[in-house]
Amino acid sequence: MKYKLLLGASFGAVLVGSLVAHVPVSWLWQQAPKVQGLEVSGLSGTPWQGAASQVRWQGMNLGRLQWDMRVLSLFTGKVKLDVRFGQGSEMNLAGRGMVGYQSAGPFAENLLVSLPASQIVNYAPMTVPVSLAGNLELTLRNYQFASPYCAELDGALAWTSGQVNSPLGALNPGPVIADLACEDGKVLANVEQASADVSSEWAATLSPGNRYALVGWFKPGAEFPAQLSQQLKWLGNPDPKGQYKIDYNGRF
Repeated sequence: MKYKLLLGASFGAVLVGSLVAHVPVSWLWQQAPKVQGLEVSGLSGTPWQGAASQVRWQGMNLGRLQWDMRVLSLFTGKVKLDVRFGQGSEMNLAGRGMVGYQSAGPFAENLLVSLPASQIVNYAPMTVPVSLAGNLELTLRNYQFASPYCAELDGALAWTSGQVNSPLGALNPGPVIADLACEDGKVLANVEQASADVSSEWAATLSPGNRYALVGWFKPGAEFPAQLSQQLKWLGNPDPKGQYKIDYNGRF
């Protein structure tokens, strides 16, 4: 009798395990609560390994998404997924790395995301006709979400092959790298850059309530565009080091 009970329990466990392992992710998505602004189509595979042919957020096409779950992470109370995304994105977005969820909320590790700098102008219109060249590359070595922005953040944002083009001339800033951190729920960015056109150093803060602050300086270089130099008079006089101070704050 005990042997039959053990055999039946083992068979039941295998059956349940098989059903869980092969449940279609498309079926699970239909049962999940809907998130406003998020559209997912072309789902295939399982929760453990699968893909979505297109992900849209707030109407923006983010492209194809693929994932592969690290099953052993479930034994530590975490869900970890190795992901790749962006193929077919209308923004030319591309990314790969690890994202997950634990009791503290969503997190990411060694996540790399790239985006053409020109896309920033499309979503953040400026008061003067300006275009940006180059590529933005976000690296999140360690990130833990907490409302509204973060609980932990160790990362960097790099602008490579950058150029600012305007009717008054083109500005080449050279490589620009911002170190990213989180402090008391605020996102901090510290930047230093130098080129023949311009050098600068500044710190940016994004605080709860979408408040921002930008403090630092910039100094025109030997190849700073002449027409842009004529506009600097509106900023007042530089300090004895030739630096123009930056101090802005407001709300998005």
